[in-house]
Amino acid sequence: MAVSREMTLIETQVLNAILQNASFELPIQAKELQRRFNLDKRKLEIIIESLKVNFGHPVVAKKEKPNGYFLPKTKEERDAGLAPYKRQILTEQKNLAAVLAIDLDEYNKKWRSENVK
Repeated sequence: MAVSREMTLIETQVLNAILQNASFELPIQAKELQRRFNLDKRKLEIIIESLKVNFGHPVVAKKEKPNGYFLPKTKEERDAGLAPYKRQILTEQKNLAAVLAIDLDEYNKKWRSENVK
């Protein structure tokens, strides 16, 4: 991890909000962070990603209630916070494999001839 810049003000604010207001038992919801800092969903996701990738903060999320972001204190908390990401990766790998397995020539012959009127 090579950090080539200082944390922006908004990155610092989001990190501090997570540090001060979130735990495994009661994580801080994305909607609360969005509201507090006037961020849209995508901008918050970019900030969270930057905190992890650029600055080495182990921010994870719980998807079940109570849901939200937190910084794990133990390996068990980290594993629980990473479980949704792992499931998402497996689903995306399955989707990728399914689309790559389709013979496009055969698909186009079949579907274009049946659906072109």
